[in-house]
Amino acid sequence: MIIGISSSSMKIKESVFPDKFYLNAAYVKSLLSLKQDLGVMIIPYCNKQNAKELLKQSDGLILSGGFDISPCIYGEKPKKLLGKTCKERDIFELNLLECALELELNVFGICRGMQLLNVFFGGNLYQDLSYAKTKQNHIQHKKANESCHKIKIIKNSFLGEFLPKHIWVNSFHHQAINTLATNLKISAKSKKIIEAVELKESKNLVFGVQWHPEAMKDKYSKLIFKKFLKACSKKED
Repeated sequence: MIIGISSSSMKIKESVFPDKFYLNAAYVKSLLSLKQDLGVMIIPYCNKQNAKELLKQSDGLILSGGFDISPCIYGEKPKKLLGKTCKERDIFELNLLECALELELNVFGICRGMQLLNVFFGGNLYQDLSYAKTKQNHIQHKKANESCHKIKIIKNSFLGEFLPKHIWVNSFHHQAINTLATNLKISAKSKKIIEAVELKESKNLVFGVQWHPEAMKDKYSKLIFKKFLKACSKKED
């Protein structure tokens, strides 16, 4: 089995080779801790044709966290509290997601990845959580493997099939879903903020979470990845 994971980019000015593609190691480690014979493909920015060829070799796709998504994609002007964006990554991942859906791959969006799912299907985002007028803290100053706040799992949902009513999660985001895309449904919430979504009436599993389970060590985070890998193994068969 091979799982593709979208990468991010950075520039290191003092380097002889300043342009870098990268991925936080936690994504790969969390997968390999569950299935050591798993193949992991870190996908660099590429055009749609190349993306599709790479995904043909994969059994599932993880859309990783990173930059803010440009509001231009969902028809809004940038607001004052918008963070750093990357147009190249936005285009790359939108194409990547489109190809994954065409190939009927299972898709797991994490943090930015969940937000991208919503934007792809026609929803929009709060450019900063202050615009959502929530008092709950969503940017923790703890280690990534520590929890920050509690969320409610929706009963009739993918997550609701195997998680308890409430779980604790970590949190590292300043944007969130505002208007939910019509063909997505909510899988988890925390007060005013949507914490997980899934695609309605889909042959393949397409879902996303706002927190970072790859960095957590608890049994529920591991279970989410196990369920994703189990869905991907069906395609392999």
